[in-house]
Amino acid sequence: MTKGRKISRNLIVCFAISLLCISMSAPAWSENLVSNVEGKIHVVILHIGDGSWGNFWHDMTVYQRDLMNKMDKDVAFVVILGKDEKAKEAKAVFEPYAAVKLPDGTPRVKFLTVDVDTYNFYPWSRDAYLILADENRNLTFLDVGFGEKPFPITNFDDVFMNARSLAGVIHRGGGNIRTTNDEIVIGMDTMLGISVPPRGFFSQPEENLFLEARALKPEDVPAFKKKFDAYCRYIHKVLAPDKKLIIPGKDDFFTKLEKGEFPFKGKRVHHTGAQAAYHTDVYLGLGHKDEQGRRTVFIADSKLGAKVVKAMTPEERRDVERGLPGIFVKEGFTASGIPVTAEQITGRFRWEEKKLLDKCLEMAEKSSEKLDQFAAKMEELGFRAVRIPYLPNGLVSDGWYGYNMGVSFNYSNILVEVYDDVRKIYLPEFGFPQLDHAAAQAYRDAGYEVVVIDGFVTHGLTGMQDGAGLDCLTSEIRFPVRWAEGAKK
Repeated sequence: MTKGRKISRNLIVCFAISLLCISMSAPAWSENLVSNVEGKIHVVILHIGDGSWGNFWHDMTVYQRDLMNKMDKDVAFVVILGKDEKAKEAKAVFEPYAAVKLPDGTPRVKFLTVDVDTYNFYPWSRDAYLILADENRNLTFLDVGFGEKPFPITNFDDVFMNARSLAGVIHRGGGNIRTTNDEIVIGMDTMLGISVPPRGFFSQPEENLFLEARALKPEDVPAFKKKFDAYCRYIHKVLAPDKKLIIPGKDDFFTKLEKGEFPFKGKRVHHTGAQAAYHTDVYLGLGHKDEQGRRTVFIADSKLGAKVVKAMTPEERRDVERGLPGIFVKEGFTASGIPVTAEQITGRFRWEEKKLLDKCLEMAEKSSEKLDQFAAKMEELGFRAVRIPYLPNGLVSDGWYGYNMGVSFNYSNILVEVYDDVRKIYLPEFGFPQLDHAAAQAYRDAGYEVVVIDGFVTHGLTGMQDGAGLDCLTSEIRFPVRWAEGAKK
């Protein structure tokens, strides 16, 4: 054999060995977003944060204790709180739950303290960060750029062994993302809110995809769509490269752009309103796969909500409105830290006088077409749409903290468990018996066990069209975790 042939053969052998080493060292399973639908819930992360609305304070521990009382006793809770007096009061409330032991012998409730005052802490734990896991179930908490103190939270490793934090900029956070073991569904407004950094010394101020799209001419849409798709691929790669990416409102959005139509009236993406085709967390919940392999999606239906109200007499509607303030008292609402009475709430909001349910009925009829279009689109994408009664707030304020506040009776932002033969829904209840029962029955008809959770404290009181977010207030992990040493005591 010639010298040249020997060198060639040696090069081939070295190259083959190198490829083998690379393949052996490369991870077999990439880091992926943790499912928020499929699997038994093992850990729920909760925030003791800013629960204020129009000078009223939601006692966040109410729905949190309700979950602790009603979830399986092997479910652990990690409660993140600050360093002020309100945080100390909340921690004292949870001490009896912390005294209960999990099957592994560690406390059922574990506390993680961050350097923040409660009034400055963001309460929506799903919005604030996304949770990823690698093949060894090591956790990564990806901050999503809300800029609220103290994010990013950097001491998750005080509770979870080998946990790490990454600072990110995914607009609107995890609350607008739904994921299963197979799919990731992202609301269109999450994508439109992505910041587009300025390029060059003399470039314009930083914008986002929403502002760029609003200024487009129809002939510029194809080039913009390529840019948009590039961002979609990036988000997909970062969050869930092994899952199928679904952005429900994308096709509709670009179809309108090509016709010279921009589907939003707001000047900024935050002002668009939480429309079903563009914002997943308010109106959409994911469930199990049916016998045909179609993923079940629970989609709000304001026509069904309107049907319930239309079947009631005027006096029956007023009875509901008169009863709502008592639910607020039961859930521990305060004003300036002072407990409020039903009479004080009645005098402040005057729901019976304003005929709240009649106003909600009017808003429901205005909202129905968009929701129906969204359900039809999800069916086109291969999902099985199950419609859930919903009644939007009809007393919408002009400002963020307006005094014209009402109630959003929203039953789609729910906590779901799907594993083995278990199908379970944790459903907020608002004290509107006819509608509460109709929503629960819709889930039962879909084959789910319904566990009722106190609802107003999940932000059903609102000056906007929509509110109430049990799922957005919880961030859960659906596999056994390894606790850090400090969390075992």
